Amino acid sequence: MGIISSLGQGVDCHIDALKKNCSGIKPLTLFTPSPGNVFPVGEIPNFKQTLNVPRTHEIALLAAQEALSTTHVVPDSIILGTTTGGMPLTEELLKKNEKDADQYKYHSTSSVAEFLADVLRCKGLVITITTACSSGAVAIKLASELLSCGKANCVLAGGADALCRLTYYGFNSLQLIDPSGARPLDRDRKGMTVAEGSAMLILEAGGSPPDNAIAEICGGGLSCDAYHPAAPHPEGKGALAAIKKALQDAGISPSDVGYINLHGTGTRDNDLAEAKAIHSIFSKHIPPVSSVKGATGHSLGASGAIESIICAAAIRDGLIPANTGCTHPDPELNLNPVLAPLDQKVDAVLSNSFGFGGNNACLVLAHPRAKYERQKQAVTCEFEV
Repeated sequence: MGIISSLGQGVDCHIDALKKNCSGIKPLTLFTPSPGNVFPVGEIPNFKQTLNVPRTHEIALLAAQEALSTTHVVPDSIILGTTTGGMPLTEELLKKNEKDADQYKYHSTSSVAEFLADVLRCKGLVITITTACSSGAVAIKLASELLSCGKANCVLAGGADALCRLTYYGFNSLQLIDPSGARPLDRDRKGMTVAEGSAMLILEAGGSPPDNAIAEICGGGLSCDAYHPAAPHPEGKGALAAIKKALQDAGISPSDVGYINLHGTGTRDNDLAEAKAIHSIFSKHIPPVSSVKGATGHSLGASGAIESIICAAAIRDGLIPANTGCTHPDPELNLNPVLAPLDQKVDAVLSNSFGFGGNNACLVLAHPRAKYERQKQAVTCEFEV
């Protein structure tokens, strides 16, 4: 796994920050906002670019290099989710009235994955996913499908998005920003916090888990309810469909889930719709739930991948992260979010990612040997009967 976000760079750094319930949401320094448009962001701290590529491309490479640091494999395929692509550089070029078309060669969203493939010498399928805020999670789901059908043995999958004026001002114009910073599930929440980051995972196929396996992608569910360009279905129907598909694909029941990583952006409508979906599936037996977007901010296309790594760490380390930013849980949601980090063993985690246009993705991650142990127990029981 490899990760960089407003909490810092590296998996260990993130685990330490989550254990301490830290938040990376701070004032913007990347560029100077216009008067009257000043609000906090989830900006990568102390990050200075060293490559002549857009910011999104460089943070994607940093995450990929960390993920590959313990192995010398060249991935068979790269699948990456993003929404901004090379926009951070494009904005600077437009500001300078640059006319040379060659200067815009990294503008497209697809250029991020293509850049990684070139640097990492990947000769296989290179796929870009742009399904808004579910992009990173969708990339991981598609990677697992590619592995399952035998078209690849090793896939680098994840997401990357950098801060830029388009997203900074765009979400503010939609009146979706909380000027005090995101407070998911809080009764006084007013919106999200725009952030940046990247997370990449090395996924390998195999009949049994290797010794260094951290977690298993047991299943995933995708849906698109297309209810509204920027608002979720008020009853959470799209979210509900994706959760059901993920659990079915993983072959587990709701009672097997030990932790739910909520999409939890902090907007009024999103948190309420997700809560309704959770209650529909889990009824009165809801496991611990939390959203980490009060700590990391909402890194858009990268968020699902970032949270997948956090979920994998929860399984490996027995750490359930807190719902940072929430002081007074909204009684209307009736979810009782985790308000302080929990030291608790977790075998299976559900991670939700919901995007504009009703693009929904849910992943089920589990302990790498949990499925094998269940199968062994089933065989033993059958023999005893």
